[in-house]
Amino acid sequence: MDNGTKLQKNRIFIVLLLVIGILGAWNLRLFWIQVAASRSLTERKIDLVENSVIQRAQGLVLDSGRGDFVDRNGVPLTGTAQKVLVVFPIHEEESADTSTATDRVASIVNAPLSAWQSFVRQLKGPAIWSVSGRPVPLTDAQAAKIEALGLKSVRAMTFNQRYAERQPASQVLGFIGQNPERITRQFTDQFHKGELQLTSKIGNAGLEKTFEPWLQGIGPSYVSLFTDGLKRPLPGLDTRQIAPSNPYYPLKVVTTLDSGIQQQVEQTLERLHVTEGAVVVLDIRNGDTIAMAGTPTFQPEHVDLAQGNWSNKALKAVAPGSIFKTVTAAAALEEKAVKADETFECTGALGKYGFTCWKKEGHGMLTLEEGFAQSCNIVFAKVAQRLGGDKLEAYAHRLGLETPIGWSGDVLTRKDFRQWDAEEQGQIYASISDKSDKGALVQTAIGQRDVLMTPLQAANLVVTLYNQGKVASPRIVREIRFRNDRLYQSFPPHELEPAAKPIKPATAKRLLGWMVETVEHGTGKALHTAKWSMAGKSGTAQVTLKNGRPGENHWFIGYGPAEQPRYAAAVLVQNVTEGSGHKAIPLFKEVMDILADSSEK
Repeated sequence: MDNGTKLQKNRIFIVLLLVIGILGAWNLRLFWIQVAASRSLTERKIDLVENSVIQRAQGLVLDSGRGDFVDRNGVPLTGTAQKVLVVFPIHEEESADTSTATDRVASIVNAPLSAWQSFVRQLKGPAIWSVSGRPVPLTDAQAAKIEALGLKSVRAMTFNQRYAERQPASQVLGFIGQNPERITRQFTDQFHKGELQLTSKIGNAGLEKTFEPWLQGIGPSYVSLFTDGLKRPLPGLDTRQIAPSNPYYPLKVVTTLDSGIQQQVEQTLERLHVTEGAVVVLDIRNGDTIAMAGTPTFQPEHVDLAQGNWSNKALKAVAPGSIFKTVTAAAALEEKAVKADETFECTGALGKYGFTCWKKEGHGMLTLEEGFAQSCNIVFAKVAQRLGGDKLEAYAHRLGLETPIGWSGDVLTRKDFRQWDAEEQGQIYASISDKSDKGALVQTAIGQRDVLMTPLQAANLVVTLYNQGKVASPRIVREIRFRNDRLYQSFPPHELEPAAKPIKPATAKRLLGWMVETVEHGTGKALHTAKWSMAGKSGTAQVTLKNGRPGENHWFIGYGPAEQPRYAAAVLVQNVTEGSGHKAIPLFKEVMDILADSSEK
């Protein structure tokens, strides 16, 4: 063998060794991925096989896996399951029958053929047939007809629509959306574990926000179109539904709301053309929230943060006007500042501070009880002069004002958890010096000057009187349950931690009786035509409108039926043009009529 041949054989041998080395290294790499890496990634809950399949899949989320809200009777408030038309970018085998069948889908869903064909042409992945951005629900008959066509490119599938087009209790529930800053600040552990991404949608207002830790699910349910490397559907694996299999999650949050009453109250606000205001209905026995509605409303899927209509009106503090006279009256009775048969003269003006009565000609001689029923400003100004500013504020505290009153407490590992989002505490005085200002004192006594109260506090004031002076802490959520309906966490009703001792039961009972007098002989006489006998207190607060002109807040708080009280309510019609007829009294009547009708069912 010559040297040339020998050298050539050596080169071939070296090349073979290199090929064998490369193949060996490649096999070791594959072994590491399949065994060593899979074990490591399994510990981090990353499934390589599943992820390799997902890379070849074009998915459509049918259910986010987020927990939902239900009312006190289990009626869903969010998360309506409905049949929808899911369309896949699959080319059916060409035939006249197939083409006709595809076009028949448009007829079944009542869609213009041109719009349908345009929708199908632009598909890049599975999509739901929608109109104006909202999925079009299918009837059972439509779904059956679509499935009977036997097409691979269209399917009738169940989709979870979180919010209704006219979402009940939208201000109470709030909305979800992206909030990267809050995710990194408040949910750091979940972010680092990969359970939340910066693009994840979380609760940004209302119950969606406060109950976010319990609403997060364990993963979405979705349908996927599986394709090969050239994005062609894989035979026998074209579409596949994938969903987490867990009997316990997602959790559901059981509210205290009655969805039937809630929706009727919202319809009433719309029918009476209330453009700005709120209604709160509480169970008078324990303060549970039966209905809470505010206007203007908003659509949780289309939120304009700048407008602010997503903010819960029932938790925002505004000038209360004469409903605050309930506090002044309680202080007068408790402090014995007024004798039982004592009368006060109202000539229409106090004679100082520019203070006047709403009745310009005056009420004449009135007792404190008559002054309450007629809502006489002069009577309450004179009583306040005897009490002083410190006493007024002290009794406001004893009745649950100037403090957040919504349910709070320790829940599992969360200390001082609050059910209500962004509840305002209100105020009595804007500064300490105002307490000694005699002009401020008489204005404060009738709920003017710097006094602010939320509709929730106003309704709860009535609950407090009914419960002999004990201040309830209103709930909006009763419990959280597992998916299989087993109890996860309850929120028992409780009283507000008292800042001071409550008023006497006798005082509370007397004020409830004065509310009856207000409806029978005073400013609430228009309620005589209601289906229930009622009791309450009216209020009109002077405010300045956005255009700088004078305006009014119209209030009515009360309870019904008067003989055997079941509900306490507060209604507010806000920023009304000055001099308009009292808008809150007819609204209160309509709300109580709704409650009367519901009690008969």
